[in-house]
This record gives sequence, C-alpha cells and structure tokens, in this order.
Amino acid sequence: MTIFSQITADAPARPATARSIETHLRAEIAEGRVPAGTRLPPIREAAWQLGCAPATVARAYRSLVVAGLAHGEVGRGTFVGATDRRVSFPPGASAQTAADAGVIDFAVNGFQMHDAAPLVSAALERATARLSAGAIPAGYTASAGRAEDREAAAAYLAQWRPGLDAREVVLTHGAQSALSAAFQAFAARGGAIACDAVTYPGVIGAAVALGIPLHPVAGDEEGMRPDALEAVCRRHPVSLVVVMPDVQNPTGISMTQARRADLASVAARQGLTIVEDQIYGFLMPDAPAGFSRLVPGRTVLVSGLSKSVAPVLRVGFAAGPVERVRHIEAVLNATSLMVSPLLADAASWVLEQPELSERAALLRAGIARRANYCHARLPGLDRERLAGGIAWLPVPDSWTADGFAAEAASLGVRVSPARHFCVEPRSAPQAVRLCLANVAQDARYEEGIDRLAALLAQAPRTSSIMP
Repeated sequence: MTIFSQITADAPARPATARSIETHLRAEIAEGRVPAGTRLPPIREAAWQLGCAPATVARAYRSLVVAGLAHGEVGRGTFVGATDRRVSFPPGASAQTAADAGVIDFAVNGFQMHDAAPLVSAALERATARLSAGAIPAGYTASAGRAEDREAAAAYLAQWRPGLDAREVVLTHGAQSALSAAFQAFAARGGAIACDAVTYPGVIGAAVALGIPLHPVAGDEEGMRPDALEAVCRRHPVSLVVVMPDVQNPTGISMTQARRADLASVAARQGLTIVEDQIYGFLMPDAPAGFSRLVPGRTVLVSGLSKSVAPVLRVGFAAGPVERVRHIEAVLNATSLMVSPLLADAASWVLEQPELSERAALLRAGIARRANYCHARLPGLDRERLAGGIAWLPVPDSWTADGFAAEAASLGVRVSPARHFCVEPRSAPQAVRLCLANVAQDARYEEGIDRLAALLAQAPRTSSIMP
C-alpha cells in the first residue's frame, strides 16, 4: 500500500490530476497519516503509480511547497513540513500560545524560569512618569539614541568591550535589528557573509531578506574552524563574519581562548568585519576575552535585553569603532528612524539595577540544575555545553530529526529540528534543539525531559501508507 493507493482505488481508469493529487496529500497531512519529515515518492515513481505525466505530480508537489506544507531539498526530494528560508525562527505557536495549550515548549529560546515582569513593570512605570514630567522627549531623537541611554548601554557592554565610550554605541530594536543593520552596513555592497554552518535562524533570515549571499563555515567541538573560514574567504568575496563565541545557538558551544585568537587572526588577514553576537554572554561571566577585546578595530559587538531580561523590553545594542557604528546608525535612520525613548529609558534604568545581575545569577543557577537533570536523562549530551541553557540533542539512527520532533509534538513537547538552523538544510544533521530555560516550572520541565527520554528509547512508528 502506498501514499497514493486511495486515489488509484477511487478512480482506477482515470489519470490523476494535479488538483486531485494535491487535495489527497493535503488531507493525508492534515489527518497526520503522512507526518512531518516524510519523503514523498519521487516524481517519476509517483507518476507511474498514478498513471499521469510527471509534470502533473510536479505541479501538485509545488502547490504543497507554496502552501507551506512541504519543502524541497536539492538532490534529495520533497519532504512534508515547511522550511521557509525567509522565516527567521522555527515555525509554530508562540511560547504563550503553547503554554496556554498545555504544551511543554522547548522550541523557543526564552528565559521564563524567573519572572521578569516586576522588574520590567517598575522600569516602564518610572519611564512613563518621566515622560509626563518632560524628562523624556515625546518627539524624535537621534537615530543612535539619547546620550544618557548610550552611556548606560556602554557601561553594560564594557564587560565584553572595556573602555567603551557612549559615542561608540547605537541603540537598536533588539539584537536582531542590530544584526540586520550590520549586514546592510558592511555586506550589502557586493560582499557576502560567513557564518557557522549550523547557526541562529535570525542570521539566515536577515541575509535572505536582504539578498546577501550567506556562506556556511564548518566547525568542530570548539566551534567555527579557522581553516574553514579561510577556505570560504578564498572561494567567495566575504566581507563579514558572524560569530557567537559564548553559547553558540543552537549547539551551545563556547569557544576556547585559542580558537578565538586563531579566528581573529584569519579575520585580520582577510580584512573581515567581525560581528560578535553576545546575546547570551551574561550566562558566561568568566569566559575568555572575546573578539571585541582581541580585534576591537574590526569588531562590532551586538547584544540586547531579550534574553537577560525579557523580549517585551525590545532594546538592543551595536557597539564598535565610531567609524563603523556610524554606518549602522545610518542604516537605522533609513529603516526605523529611532528606538522609542520611552523603551530606551526603561532599558537604561534596568541596566543600572542590582536586580539585573541578581537575575543573571538566578538564571545561571537554575540552568545548572536543569542541565544536570537533562544530562542524566538524555544520552549523548556534553554537560559543559548545557551551561548556556541549550541542548543540541542527536537523535538515534532509527529516527529523523523531523520525525522525532513530530512525535514529540504528539506527546505535548515542542522541540526544533536541525534544518531550521542550517544554511544548507539538505546537509542538516539528525539532531534537535532544546531550550532548557523556557519552561517556567521545574516540575513541568522535568516532565518534558522525561517524555523525550521515553521517546528516545522507542523505535519510530512506521506507517502502513509509506511507499
């Protein structure tokens, strides 16, 4: 019995049409009989089964791809499940929607273990009062942000870039906005971007949206390989490299000091602008010196408050030499004019509160407890890599990453399959990402890990309709 048996049984003497094939497959997908990750039969094989032309099957498959129900991978075929390269983040319900539905959500990399609402509420109440008193302008301000807000940001970012001056900081609408602005400023004029082959989806989404070529760089247990970066630069006109030295998303790798130094040397030889993403740096206070210290003249530091505080406080930062951040400021002026002074003032106040460092300490301690539980229950994980709250979990050979994610979802647990993080999805490893800090309650977190552990111990279910 095959995926198309029902079509041939219903109309044995009549060739299938593209509409009938598409309608049938939509129903099979909707009913869960053809799960995510299933490889659809090759076009010629399907055409032979259905007694129609290969072009008819191709049209049906293409309609599924356009509808977001399937995706094609060069040299491999068409698979159930969407992979829209324009989308920066794994598809699915928001974290709040998932929580409301009773889903244990490990797919979103949020930090819900300790509620940030009281801190953010106090900051916004104070900022609103200052707005009423005229201390915050209600009109337009400089694209880089007010001087006092840039000073507060400079003091916070000095942990990665000592001696930072307020003139060297630009406020942005979150770290994602800072990344996108840096791409436009330094890679949009005929240059390309180099990044980890398995990387944060926002890097992929921004590059694709801007039409900038993105070239994957191979890595190893220490992160991006210097020889691989040099090889990519020899083959392509790369002008910018994106690095996450502390808690690389999605693998959780933190680079050694030697690896950072070697990559910095390659960047200097190749004349690259380095974008150093330190959105998770607050989790690694004792990390080796990053690129902003090693090669400050060619490094743009990017960070924000969506992880250390909460996504609702949507303020980010780009910092570097004045001549570089002025280019970023120009991009922001052209695309968004400015960050709201109200939000910026709230962010500045938060940055100055002792509660911020206390929250970071609580998150580090909570992640350590959860990492111990995760390491004990799920085989194949490096305990040190879990310190940043990310688990990059290989699935057994009997599973595919998409199949495992689909089965986990049926058990009420959301995880992210590897292809969402790959510059070249066809070469995606069979692994899934888990975010350990996104579930608020420890008991629910442990319940989710236990469900995944039980699933890993099972063989994948096979369907009677698979060809």
